[in-house]
Amino acid sequence: MKLLAITTLYYPAPEVAANISTYALEVDALFLWDNTPGGSALALDPETGQKVVRWRRGGNVGIGQALNEAARLFLAGGFTHLLVMDQDSAFASGSFCAYKKCIAARAESCPVVYVPRVNRPAEDVPAVRTNSFILSGSVFPRQTLDRVGLFEERFVIDAIDVEYGYRLRRSGGSIVQVAQGSLRHKLGYPLSRRFLWWRPVSLNYSPLRVYYIARNFLCLQRAYPDCIDRRLVRQLVWKRPLYILLMERQKAAKLRAWLLGVCHGLGGRLDRDAFRKCLNP
Repeated sequence: MKLLAITTLYYPAPEVAANISTYALEVDALFLWDNTPGGSALALDPETGQKVVRWRRGGNVGIGQALNEAARLFLAGGFTHLLVMDQDSAFASGSFCAYKKCIAARAESCPVVYVPRVNRPAEDVPAVRTNSFILSGSVFPRQTLDRVGLFEERFVIDAIDVEYGYRLRRSGGSIVQVAQGSLRHKLGYPLSRRFLWWRPVSLNYSPLRVYYIARNFLCLQRAYPDCIDRRLVRQLVWKRPLYILLMERQKAAKLRAWLLGVCHGLGGRLDRDAFRKCLNP
């Protein structure tokens, strides 16, 4: 097993170095993609620093392009597995080594993506197939990238994992959860309020994210009608204005972003990326 890790950075806090240290020593090489405009300062310990084979610093292009650049390095460099990590994710103590060992011992005849447990403790139980995954903590074997392809970088930020999962399913592949891996992952900045007997939770996305989520999930609905989870579309797209109006700030900016995302998504207009330049304000 020869493992390349890609970690995307954006104004990383000091604790990001500690997050990276929970898996860096168990990988063969580390590709850091820094989306912080002008680059950021991240103090890695010497052992982790020795694993870095490339550190890209520049403007914010989202994560899709970062993933594909890592995939190209992976394919050209003779690696066997690609680990994708978010800067805010970390593996529970000792669990990444066990996660890696279990993956290395498996031989799959179909394309797969391996995923750990997220915000749940590790367990020594057999791997199971699951229906969805998040990019952070996921491991892609070479045969998966060979057969399913690279990532949909036109999505820029959101739903890249969902789209890949649908393509994986169409290719006869599956998502395999390896319970020996336990990932700690932050899920944004949710808001919760009580209205009589109703206590809704809003994911409280920025206008930028509101646009990409609305556009990308509606594009997915057009492209994968046989795979799409319509309940997820209702929750993330069609109920968004209600949560914005009831609970969130920047109401006007978010509603404009939502409307634009809906218009572009219903039209399948991934080429018309009205928010790309907003990635570098």
